[in-house]
Amino acid sequence: MKKLKSLNPIAKVVLFAVLFAVSIYFLQPVEAVQPDEAKAKYDLSYIGYFSLFISLFVLFESFEFSLFVKILIALVLGVFSALSGLFDNTLLFAIKPVGSKIFMNCLTMALVPLVFSSILTGVTSLGDVKKLSSIGMRTIVYYICTTAIAIAIGLFFANLMQPGNLSKETRQQFEKQLADTASNKVKAAEENKQTLFEGLQAIFPKNILTSVSNAKPDMLQVIFFALICGIALLQIEEKHSQPIIVFFTGITEMTVRIIMMVMRIAPYGIFALISAQIAGTQNTEMLTALVPFSICVLLGLVTHLLVLNVTSLVFLSKYSPIKFFKNVKEVMITAFSTASSAATMPLTLEVAENKLGVKNEVAGFVIPLGATINMDGTALFQGISVIFLANVYGIDLTMADQLTVVMMAVMASIGTAAVPGVGIVILTMILVAVKIPPQGILFILPVNNLLDMFRTSVNVVGDMACSVYINSVTPDDTEKEAA
Repeated sequence: MKKLKSLNPIAKVVLFAVLFAVSIYFLQPVEAVQPDEAKAKYDLSYIGYFSLFISLFVLFESFEFSLFVKILIALVLGVFSALSGLFDNTLLFAIKPVGSKIFMNCLTMALVPLVFSSILTGVTSLGDVKKLSSIGMRTIVYYICTTAIAIAIGLFFANLMQPGNLSKETRQQFEKQLADTASNKVKAAEENKQTLFEGLQAIFPKNILTSVSNAKPDMLQVIFFALICGIALLQIEEKHSQPIIVFFTGITEMTVRIIMMVMRIAPYGIFALISAQIAGTQNTEMLTALVPFSICVLLGLVTHLLVLNVTSLVFLSKYSPIKFFKNVKEVMITAFSTASSAATMPLTLEVAENKLGVKNEVAGFVIPLGATINMDGTALFQGISVIFLANVYGIDLTMADQLTVVMMAVMASIGTAAVPGVGIVILTMILVAVKIPPQGILFILPVNNLLDMFRTSVNVVGDMACSVYINSVTPDDTEKEAA
């Protein structure tokens, strides 16, 4: 490593270029006609994979780049690799497990103990159930308000731009190629659909071990159980509660350290995720037809990100927006790359506490709850999607219909937060409520995954902005004593 860093910059660039060129050669399209020759070419492609990641290692480790710059370079190289035609996209798609399995699994393996321990220690640090209820109420009200505003922003841009004016030929092409996929997603959404009351019932775990042992742990149940445990610890003698609190404080520190170790491989995992994501986007004609819709969504997300969050920071939190966005840039780009608030949450917690100055007990409660129920970007996307699909089917939505969209999306964002594939579930429910065929989701499928990366970034920034606000209205114990 030291020898690598001691090379002069030109030598470093040349070494990277040579290794990258080798990977291009071995990851070229298979042109052989004979199956045996094709198999041999695919076997040789492993040399290309190895050379590709070694070239990235040389680039990232030989220069003194910050984590943010490394991830940014990985994003650019991932997009370039998929779009340039230098690589066989089928082979490039094969490296997806490096990101979707290895990197994402490493990010989420410590998620449950981190959420449980951070909430439990956060509650006990407050030392007062009344203080906890005050923070909890403010947090939930903040999230509900920002979600409602996000949907309103989405509806505003969708009504203004009317992005769903597709030609008859384009509609037929979508229906021909994506009808089966859309039908399966609607069916899955129907199976997972819950009423608001059923969603609230699902918060209470029957067996917490079952909740955390599933392939997709139920984070709302984990949060609820951690809150109950924290409150219980406040009500027993200190000589009995203190060892438990110290133990879980150690668990929190340990899991955060694990995540910081995992983030060292983030650029490699993100490169694999992005290149595979772009390589898996096949039909450029469909993407072109959805450009107005995508622009509408992106405009809404940028407006929400900059206007609402900046307003909250300036007027509610009295916190510098420039300082805020400078400190959260790594979280934003990680959320964008992984398209998962849950996977990003350990990093979000670390940044909130160490860079934004949010108190441990506040961050430990607000961030996990936000990662579970706060879906500003998703809600905005759903608002635009409803208007878009109404345009496609020639349906005029009244003001009452659009108010229904706002109310249903806000309630569903909390009531169905623990349901897998929650975005499609909520959108399907809303479409049925305003009498739009739910199969219409086929028209947004080609860009759904790409836009999901932008939505997740907005969601995560909203979590951190909320933590800064709650922190600003939660006095320190030292301030309380001084008063």
